[in-house]
Amino acid sequence: IENPVYIIEDVLRTELSMTSSHIDHASFDTAGNSTNGHITKPFNDAVGDVKFAFSQPKFINSRDFINRICKQIFSWVWLSGDGKAKIRTLLRPSDTFSADKTIDFNDIDFKSISRTGLNTVRNDITVNYNYDYGQDQNMSKVNTTDSTSAGTTVNGNNQTLKLNLDAEGVIDSTTATQMADGYKAIFKDRKIIIEFNIPTPRYNDLEITDHITFNNWDSSLKLYGADFNSDYFMITNISKTVEGCSIKAIKVDA
Repeated sequence: IENPVYIIEDVLRTELSMTSSHIDHASFDTAGNSTNGHITKPFNDAVGDVKFAFSQPKFINSRDFINRICKQIFSWVWLSGDGKAKIRTLLRPSDTFSADKTIDFNDIDFKSISRTGLNTVRNDITVNYNYDYGQDQNMSKVNTTDSTSAGTTVNGNNQTLKLNLDAEGVIDSTTATQMADGYKAIFKDRKIIIEFNIPTPRYNDLEITDHITFNNWDSSLKLYGADFNSDYFMITNISKTVEGCSIKAIKVDA
């Protein structure tokens, strides 16, 4: 298996004894299918060109193993509310987003607007790849930086914030380069965060990583000075009761 999305699914089946009834096939196919799987988006490359090849010679925790792959493919794997394993792959801010649900602004109690901290920004990305099992180290690396984020404009952060990522599953320079570029595109800027309560259970089917947008947005409520314009947010935290839910979401489109 070369496609890392399906490597994860195989681990779920062969190592954790999950069956087809325990795995959300739709989310895995959305992420990894050979024609337009979302894994193409952060890598900005064809699905067939995103190939992983590696060995796991030591016994380790399966969750740690899956999380390690997820970090290399911009993805999350989690158990959903129905008990099935799901996967979601990040898109770049410039990609085309679709909403899993549109929320009526009149249905929510808005709490706050904030930004992610400067320490979450990464604008100098190094990917270490081409792992040599004899020498127990990655033999090659690629680097990419973003001058705008680093502060050459008034909107920049005026900081060089580095990320070193080990990609032992990657053996070719093109995939490593695209991985570094994907991390730069997603993490080079601070993101807008919104928090709100929904005092009704009508949206309780939402889950983490779902993409949401709003209708009937209050035009007087700005996103750091910008009008809301069909912006998309990804849910990063949701707490539910029988009467409703509380949501924290991060803006993911440009």
